[in-house]
Amino acid sequence: MNPLLYKAHPLLYLSVDLLIHPSAHPVDDFSRLILIYLVINLLWMAAFRLAVRRTVGIRLTPLSAYGLALPSALFYAPLMLTVLNDVLAHAFRLEERYILIFVIAVAAQMLAALYAAVIRFDRTGQPIGVRAGIAISLFLLLSSIPFGFLLLGLNAALRII
Repeated sequence: MNPLLYKAHPLLYLSVDLLIHPSAHPVDDFSRLILIYLVINLLWMAAFRLAVRRTVGIRLTPLSAYGLALPSALFYAPLMLTVLNDVLAHAFRLEERYILIFVIAVAAQMLAALYAAVIRFDRTGQPIGVRAGIAISLFLLLSSIPFGFLLLGLNAALRII
């Protein structure tokens, strides 16, 4: 059994299963998952715009912020939903979730490197740098905790996934 998928949230399980076994799912599953991620990304876009504006003083357009925030929504949403679901159920055990916590830490570092290289100052065209990239990535990681609780509540009420 994959330790990443041990008692995983349905969003994480469906995302990984669609990547591993795409022929086993109808097109509706792909469409639904893409739509879920695109809607979820609205939360991360707002946090991303705030983080970039506060960290480096750059005002991004909503469209560019939406595109740049999409990787963080793809990484953080399913992983944090799994961890927070365990926390709410009082079933979080580090020996069961250490790989998941490690994946979250690696995702934060990868996103920091991405944002450090991709986001550029308007006037000079220079990248913002690793320090600002880490600040933005960690801000999005910390923002994903309340977003995760919000998404778990919406999912409990509406049964989206």
